[in-house]
Amino acid sequence: MAAVAGLYRRVLPLPGIDFTCREGKEIFREALEDGTMEGFFKLIAHFQTQAEPAFCGLASLSMVLNSLSIDPGRKWKGPWRWFDESMLDCCEPLEKVKTDGISFAKVTCLGECSGARVEAVRASESSLEDFRSVVKKCCSSEDEHLIASYNRQLLKQTGTGHFSPIGGYHERRDMALILDVARFKYPPHWVPLNVLWDAVNTVDVSTGKSRGFMVVTKRSEPPSLLFTSSCKVENWRDVSRFLSQELRVVVRNGKMTSVEDVFSAILETFPGKVTGFVKWIVEVRRSNDESGKLDNDEMQRLTLKTNVLNQLRSTDMYKRLAGWLKSTPSCPCALSEKSLTDEVGEASCQGKSLLCGGLHKSKSCASCVSCKRMTRTTDGQGAGVLIGDGGVKDGNVQVIVPTGSCELHPTPVDVVTVLLLAQPSETWSEIPNSEVRLEFVNLGATDKLPDLLQLEVVHLQRQLRVLNCSDE
Repeated sequence: MAAVAGLYRRVLPLPGIDFTCREGKEIFREALEDGTMEGFFKLIAHFQTQAEPAFCGLASLSMVLNSLSIDPGRKWKGPWRWFDESMLDCCEPLEKVKTDGISFAKVTCLGECSGARVEAVRASESSLEDFRSVVKKCCSSEDEHLIASYNRQLLKQTGTGHFSPIGGYHERRDMALILDVARFKYPPHWVPLNVLWDAVNTVDVSTGKSRGFMVVTKRSEPPSLLFTSSCKVENWRDVSRFLSQELRVVVRNGKMTSVEDVFSAILETFPGKVTGFVKWIVEVRRSNDESGKLDNDEMQRLTLKTNVLNQLRSTDMYKRLAGWLKSTPSCPCALSEKSLTDEVGEASCQGKSLLCGGLHKSKSCASCVSCKRMTRTTDGQGAGVLIGDGGVKDGNVQVIVPTGSCELHPTPVDVVTVLLLAQPSETWSEIPNSEVRLEFVNLGATDKLPDLLQLEVVHLQRQLRVLNCSDE
């Protein structure tokens, strides 16, 4: 057999100090005594090597999410719910990350989508003193972790942009411990904090924005159940800008004499398809048995999603929007949708790829069938579920779809309704007609929404703020 050329690690250059060498151990011991290694133990218990050369952002985030004991709310493998790089695909296709890496803004978005609170700071808006203070604070706590985005070249290492968690801080020596997720390349190592700051305070040429650091903590409230924003779509920046800035201009300048005129103006000017920007969440799993029976956890999550859907359809906003669309001769382009069969087929294909540990390369593949069969079951209390089996060569993948009281799955009307509810009331205060303005403000009021739906709206509002702030 011919030998295959390759690389086995790199020699760690100065000023880096290998964590496992004598000096590295001494720095660790001193920092531990000083109380600035508190976050280290949970991080090291979940330390992982990035699965692909460009997966440093995904590996860093996955490691931190697991360290914070955040439940992903969906299965990884077998019965286990656990974060893995392959599950962090809501903001960027994995195949694209594999070739191009991922931006600072989208790692921030991924963290928020996964149920974490992420405070992202661009280096251009910070300083060495601020960075030092945040590093010390995070390293003195078990409940918050810091991920740094930096340029390796400033550390005299090979490569350029990289993400890794910071595992500790030595205050007297002013050194930080980088838990480098590219463990095939460099070991965990100590670096002078001012040098690390110089590496953080650089510009990512792919976005034209400065790099930075993010503090990740666990949220007290649960992540989204049914709806989530997606910056996978190419025009997500346009949509974010439309919602945060241009929508107010649209409602301010339009001649609107009714709520229906407001609906029409929004959907006519919306950039692209609403259903491309706000997605409804399905759950995928390997087929466990021929009956397609759900376990208790799956049925509980399904019931919650169904309740959210039914609560949404009970709102006055939904009823007015649905009634107007029924009387409209043609469906606005922003509301065009895929068929349920296509949705299930695509989810089956992607789910099969993720569950089998691969990377999804296209929206369909030869080994998948769009919809092998559809089965409707209930939990005995009226909560329904459609299970679509996508036939694959090495087994079946099932897609669990929530059902509402009328439609069998979330529709574009549901998506538009939740997006309208997520807009700040100040947006509707721009409507010139006082009667229409008052009526729309009342339709968009969220303070009296049922608890589950209110949490869903708050989650989407938070995501929209993150996207707006991170508009690359």
